[in-house]
Formats: sequence, C-alpha cells, structure tokens
Amino acid sequence: MKVTVITPVLNGAKTIADCINSVKMQDYPNIEHLVIDGCSTDGTLDILNKTNIKYISEPDTGIYDAFNKGIFYSKGDLIHILNSDDYYANSNVVSKVVKIMIDGEYDIVHGFVKQVDINQNPVWTIGKDVGKKQLLNKMKVAHPSVFIKKAVFIKYGGFSVGLKIAGDYDFILRIWDNINKFFLPETLVLMRMDGVSNKQIGLSYRESIAVSIIHGQNIFNACYRYYWEMFKHNYIIIPLRNLGFKK
Repeated sequence: MKVTVITPVLNGAKTIADCINSVKMQDYPNIEHLVIDGCSTDGTLDILNKTNIKYISEPDTGIYDAFNKGIFYSKGDLIHILNSDDYYANSNVVSKVVKIMIDGEYDIVHGFVKQVDINQNPVWTIGKDVGKKQLLNKMKVAHPSVFIKKAVFIKYGGFSVGLKIAGDYDFILRIWDNINKFFLPETLVLMRMDGVSNKQIGLSYRESIAVSIIHGQNIFNACYRYYWEMFKHNYIIIPLRNLGFKK
C-alpha cells in the first residue's frame, strides 16, 4: 500500500524541517511526501529546494483548498495530512497504521494527538473513539491523526473550501456513518499549539456549531454547546493550562 503524506504550508520555515524529518524517519518504505505551499515568503521554499520532496507552490483560498490539491495530486492508496508544524510521534507510526488498515480492511485509522508547547513539552492530548451522536456535540476526532483511504475522498468528495477552520469537522461528519473505522489508542502525531484553530478559538467554535447544525444537530443544543465551550475554554481550560495542568 502506497502512502501519501500531504503537508500544507504557508510561511512555515520555523517548523517544516521537523515535519519533513519525521516523515523521512518513518520505517515504512513506500511513502510519497507532497508539500502544498501557498506562496511562502519566509524561506520555506529555500528549505524545500534543499530536499528531494515534491512540492507545489501557488496561491490558494485557504488550508482546505491546499488539502484538496494534495489529495488530487497524490498517488497513494492511503492519505495522511501532516501539517507543517506537526510531526510524527515515532518512526513506526505509518507502518503500524498500514498494518492495521490492511488487516482490518478499514477505511480510516485515527488515534491520539499530543499538543505541545513552544519547547515541545506535552500539554494536552486530544482524540477519542466516538460515534456520530457524540461528534455532533463536539469534534472529538483528532484530525491530524486521521489516515484515510483515497477511495473515501473519491466517493464522498473532499473538504469544503468555504470553511476556514471547521472543514475537517464537516468532512468527518459527512462520512462517519458510512465508513469502516478503527481507533488506535496511541499518540500518532505531536502538534504545536500555535496552529490556526488554536489562534482563532471563537471562529473555530462558531464554524463548528454551524457545521453540526448542517449535519443534524438541534439548533438549541448547538447554541448551548457554543456558549459552554467558549466559557470552558476561557475560564477553565486556559487558567488550568496557565497553572501547569496537563491532560
């Protein structure tokens, strides 16, 4: 099984080398690494030009447009989107996922993502084995951990480019009851906490609530979830993190 790792990037010179190295260190032999660059100006292209990684650099309409381009140009049977500020937890992540995927004939394998601070110290762990009813309340699937067969994209389509942050949530809700999935209770990816969704919490929750309503959530429950999640983030989670609490 050929695996394509897609890395979308825009001005990721500070972190993309770690991402690239974590892919190179994988012990699985059949990996295509494809970088989709949105016309970076910070030296990202200089880093890419020093590697033999295939990349495309052109304007796009946002991260989900980059995702879709990568899927379109990918040659793999299995797709994993590894953002430029993320990296694999260890060298056998891909080989372990491929074995599970083949043995169980799964369409998706997902697991834990460990969020890390600027010094790469673990702070928070996300990811859960959930059904669609739970997903309608909140995005519990850690999308940076999701490995998915390309055939799923061919059948159900790609990511909505009309969304800025919750396009992965929309995609997961669209397919979740129609695929064979497996949750691997291990950390697959380390994720820096300065990503897009972490910088725009309000927009992230607003888009997520809208997506949940589109996919069948009761509007009153959705509004309640929005205000609760905003309160919890601002007055519970952030203070606990500031005090050094880790999950």
